[in-house]
Amino acid sequence: MLSRQFIIFLVFSFTPIFLLHNLYAQKADMPIQTLIIDPGHGGKDPGTVGKRKYEKEIALKVSLLLKDSLKKYFPRMKVLLTRDKDKFIPLHKRGEFAQENQGDFFISIHCNAMKNKARHGVETYVLGLNKGQEGYETVIKENESVLFEENHHEMYGGFDPNSPEAAIYLKLLKDLFRESSLSMAERIQKNMCENLGKNDRGVKQAPFVVLYMCGMPAVLTEIGFMSNLNEESYLISEKGQRAIASNLCKAIVSYNRAYGQALPRKPNATRNKK
Repeated sequence: MLSRQFIIFLVFSFTPIFLLHNLYAQKADMPIQTLIIDPGHGGKDPGTVGKRKYEKEIALKVSLLLKDSLKKYFPRMKVLLTRDKDKFIPLHKRGEFAQENQGDFFISIHCNAMKNKARHGVETYVLGLNKGQEGYETVIKENESVLFEENHHEMYGGFDPNSPEAAIYLKLLKDLFRESSLSMAERIQKNMCENLGKNDRGVKQAPFVVLYMCGMPAVLTEIGFMSNLNEESYLISEKGQRAIASNLCKAIVSYNRAYGQALPRKPNATRNKK
């Protein structure tokens, strides 16, 4: 977790940036023009280890498919991935990448796992606090990525999400980006669950480090459970990955439509045929 000194630095260094970002977005009522897609884990950090695949592999494949789908609908949208290969990227570096590229929205893609192997379905998180035991298990699992960072004790050591410093920073981000983040999270849940018949585990809030770090509207979506054998089979299949990417794309299309962008053109599958 983030150190106390680092939280104080974030609060006082980035507050003006957050405020300017929010004022500009409200004034222009802008849809997403630059999207940051964050495939969870990578490299030496495998994420959840399933029976046949690692979480890092599924997250990357779905992210790449999502990028391809979005470019068909929005050819002028700038779509960037925090990683496009099996490479370890520290959580704070993912946030820095998003800010350096002036992202309008940050979507982190993950796979879930729990001791109860009967659990299944999709859930999407926005930044906040969640003291529920089940949600806490997911938070611990995803935040463990910091342990793969060489200087994680210096960067994250001693951070308590309930501390006054963290509360200030958390409230700042929630106040600025809560409406946009919730809007996207709800659209992801609607498309993934209604169109794919997935169990709707709802929109939740949790103190994910990667959402702390990006400084913009953001969600973390858990696209299925690798601890459930049936769901893992779907997640590792090409059909499943394409369906998931397609419905994440539909959620983003719906979001942009709601925030003022004209209806996107439909991909023309026969355009290149002679």
